[in-house]
Amino acid sequence: MLCAAFLTACSPKTLTEYLVVDVPEELRDPCLVEPRPYESIADVGLILTDHVECLDVSNGRIQAIDAILTDAELRVAEPQ
Repeated sequence: MLCAAFLTACSPKTLTEYLVVDVPEELRDPCLVEPRPYESIADVGLILTDHVECLDVSNGRIQAIDAILTDAELRVAEPQ
């Protein structure tokens, strides 16, 4: 029983490091679509265009954040 206590004291200590990645504030902002009045099919087309443009902006932000995080992960994974 005493031997087990000595063996646990010899195990290497685990060091936890927290990595803080700088993600620019503009990449964290939501992309909002302003409500439009609609009375015709042309108005609906404008609304759909607004949503497609917002989706493009959001996907671009996701890709930029992914590039930042991938770069940080690669730096952590590199041997020191």
